[in-house]
Amino acid sequence: MIGAAFRVMTLSLLRDRAALVMAFVLPTVIFTIFAAIFSGAIGDRIRIHLGLADLAHTATTERLVAALAADPSLRVERLPAASVGEAVAAVRRGTVDVALVLRGDLAAPPSGGTSPGQPVVLVENPSKALATPIALGQLQRVLNDALPDVVLSRIVADVERTGKIGADERAFLDQAFAEQRARKEPFSFATLVERQSTASGRANERVAYYAGAITAVFLLFAAMQGAMTLVEERQSGLADRLTAAPGGLPVIVLGKFGFLTLQGLAQAGLIFAAAVLLYGVEIGPHWPEWTLTSLLVSAMAAGLALAACAAAATRQQAHLAATFGVLLLSAVGGSMVPRFLMPPWLQQAGWFTPNAWAIEAYQAALGEGARAALPAWGVLGGAAAAGLGLALLLVGRRSISEI
Repeated sequence: MIGAAFRVMTLSLLRDRAALVMAFVLPTVIFTIFAAIFSGAIGDRIRIHLGLADLAHTATTERLVAALAADPSLRVERLPAASVGEAVAAVRRGTVDVALVLRGDLAAPPSGGTSPGQPVVLVENPSKALATPIALGQLQRVLNDALPDVVLSRIVADVERTGKIGADERAFLDQAFAEQRARKEPFSFATLVERQSTASGRANERVAYYAGAITAVFLLFAAMQGAMTLVEERQSGLADRLTAAPGGLPVIVLGKFGFLTLQGLAQAGLIFAAAVLLYGVEIGPHWPEWTLTSLLVSAMAAGLALAACAAAATRQQAHLAATFGVLLLSAVGGSMVPRFLMPPWLQQAGWFTPNAWAIEAYQAALGEGARAALPAWGVLGGAAAAGLGLALLLVGRRSISEI
């Protein structure tokens, strides 16, 4: 009977071409789209649209404009603005994400006050709040890299205003900064920080994260759709006839569990195949760990889906669990937005979702190997066993009550 249930679900899927496409083509397409979106929306590939208006037209502002325009991490657009107000209007219209207005000489002595005395004005849009800190960080980096003499000159001017040095000493320092810049010698503070990464050498680890995240959510969706046959068989009266078969409904549930697990393994394979071919994600050295992880994630999705549908009294209840339930788990678990971007309490809540453990398992298995993935494997295996056990219990009780 287990083999018969497996064969029935296989034939049903193969005969329904639309369902076949939804099961094996759609996950790959959605992963490709999400990977393209999020691989450029998180990390060092963010390129905000920066508007730039030089109202001062001094030597220092022209140097800054040239440095910003040459920076590959920014999309710079020169604004034909003649005032700060026109730049504000451009940001409000959405022409650019954020704008920088250079309205004074950067090398001029600091006034010690606030706007309108500052030479640079940043125009921000509250609806694009993330663009503001990015623009400020990139501006500071470009100033340190391309105009370190200007930065140091303003610091020296601050010291001069305290009376610790005189005008002659400041002029001497400014001249020294200018000579060092002319010799194209780097200033030590511009290279103060050395960057080290936790990257293990694998290609495109950022996309590998989203491959695991999308796999988790799609396996849950697909398993819920397949498990809803439990509700359909109950409502059509087929379950009553299957109860009289050898083993009864629990055997049918086991057959469905096997089919959904293998279906999920195939879906995971297609998603990661797209990640390997399109984005260079490397699986080869850890293919046994990947296989076991995908098998456990598939079993977890199948077990939880069967338990949810066994508990549902109607198809509407099962449909709600398949849509809102899966979406909620996916959102909190990090399948849609990385959990490190969430509030601390929501990050902790994510550990109560299967998605978080699926992502953790893939990250650990592909990054550090089996030893690091053991805790996540244990949670996924426990969730799969608990879900399947609950489904068998509920179906068994329902069969007894109907007898």
